[in-house]
Amino acid sequence: MTAHSSGVVFDLDDTLIDTAGVLLPDALRRVAAATGLALSDLDASGKRIDEVLRTAGPLTDEQRAAAAAAWYSPSLPDLAPLPGARAMLGALEGRTLLFLLTRGDPARQQAKIDRCGLAPFFDETIIRPIEQPGSKADDLRGILSRYALAPERLAVVGDDPRDELKHAAALGCPVFPVPQTPLADLPRLLAAAGLIA
Repeated sequence: MTAHSSGVVFDLDDTLIDTAGVLLPDALRRVAAATGLALSDLDASGKRIDEVLRTAGPLTDEQRAAAAAAWYSPSLPDLAPLPGARAMLGALEGRTLLFLLTRGDPARQQAKIDRCGLAPFFDETIIRPIEQPGSKADDLRGILSRYALAPERLAVVGDDPRDELKHAAALGCPVFPVPQTPLADLPRLLAAAGLIA
């Protein structure tokens, strides 16, 4: 690993891969098939299975277990990085530390990482299990400590203002929300912020 005085943390879902457009519809279909529920019974805005099922009405324990197994299945449809993601990471590689930070079922998240082909760009990949207590704030603090980085030297790129972006801002890290920040603009913006040469 190369020594650097800055780093960039990337979320995975809807930051580097199209979860809402590609993976979510597939997962909802699997949950409906496994539980016998109609797609219209499922909350398509949910990011966790309990959120997806909140509009489904009373369910048996068997239905809930089947829904969770279907939702977190590591089986995936074809998956490619979002447009510009690979070129952007290539432009940053070697100029700063690169981290991938995601939360979910570890097997499913690892399958996403493997399928999209972006793993080689990252100095470290962190998968926080969905059932693990704590938050991405703990992971960000861990990165700051392990790599002896000041918060202002660790940029965070993500899509969720309730999760990685909120925690990063609270720690004093620069935040780059997507899709408001186009991936193709990140190298220029990071250079302007003095985080890369």
